[in-house]
Amino acid sequence: MELQKAFAEVNLNALSHNLKVVQDRTANKSVLAVVKADAYGHGAIQISNHLIKKGISKLGVAYTFEAIALRESGITAPILVFFDRENMDACFQFNLTPVIFDLATAKRFSSEARRLNKQIPVHIKIDSGMGRIGFPVKKACAEIIKISSLKNIRLEGLMSHFSEADLQDKDYANQQIERFRSIEKELKEKNVSFRFRHMANSAAVLSMPESHFNMVRPGIMLYGYGCCERDNLKPILSLKSSFVFLKTVPAGTSISYGRTFVTKRRSIIGTIPVGYADGYNRKLSNTGEVLVNGRRAPVVGRVCMDTVMIDVTDIRDVDYKSEVVLLGRQGKERITADDIADETGTIAYEVLTSVGPRIQRVYT
Repeated sequence: MELQKAFAEVNLNALSHNLKVVQDRTANKSVLAVVKADAYGHGAIQISNHLIKKGISKLGVAYTFEAIALRESGITAPILVFFDRENMDACFQFNLTPVIFDLATAKRFSSEARRLNKQIPVHIKIDSGMGRIGFPVKKACAEIIKISSLKNIRLEGLMSHFSEADLQDKDYANQQIERFRSIEKELKEKNVSFRFRHMANSAAVLSMPESHFNMVRPGIMLYGYGCCERDNLKPILSLKSSFVFLKTVPAGTSISYGRTFVTKRRSIIGTIPVGYADGYNRKLSNTGEVLVNGRRAPVVGRVCMDTVMIDVTDIRDVDYKSEVVLLGRQGKERITADDIADETGTIAYEVLTSVGPRIQRVYT
């Protein structure tokens, strides 16, 4: 396979390592691997297949179309659909598990399951404090008891989601756990129980063992990012390229749109075929860095839709075969999604999921 001039290299050994961190931190609880948004930009089909081989229990996606793509690729593992309440037919056709967060939707699923003479497993979402979706705490028990009496619906899981488990101050996160436990206890007293109880996202997997219950939902940590260095995670994606043009220019030469960078000396400027259309943030104009021959080289001028210009004047032996690393490690240097996020005022999640479809994924 001939590689494009820019590609994302995904290290499956590092993915295995990160999964092992999850398993070690949670005493081998069941793992629902979150592979929504194309596995955070890493390629959902390939990532899912690898994780299944390593023994994960379930997969989680945001929307039904993501689950259908996994099914059509041949994946048969259970798939939980977090947010989609409209594509009910697909849940039956493709054997998907919906997350239910309102009574009306539960009734619709029950009616359709009865029509098809099928049982459908569901997970019930409680809004314990995230404020996004879910049964409100005050109404949760009464509504869930009503769902438990519906025909052809099997209550498989009870779940909630943290809003700030990644903060050092765990007071609010602990309040969410107590709300969840209180609802679970009240339901159990009413003879309503669940096979799976899950709440722990990556931050909670790493820092809140009391939230692990009997299943956890790691996402970003599978891809190598956690709260801090001591989490022992390995970023699995590197974004690499090479030069499509190298030129030597005199002092006073303007580079890219708006002439925001003008050379102050005779300079060697390289152009690489990655731009903001590929997820390389325009905010990195004149501030970003890449790695070339084991050294850092600055981005100069504005990031374009399809290209970025790099000043390699101070780097020896640069030619068209030189590897350019925009994200990842080269020699003793490395650039992480956290580094880029800090530079652009966002989070690692956005950096990873922004790597566009023009960037070929290569699995090693």
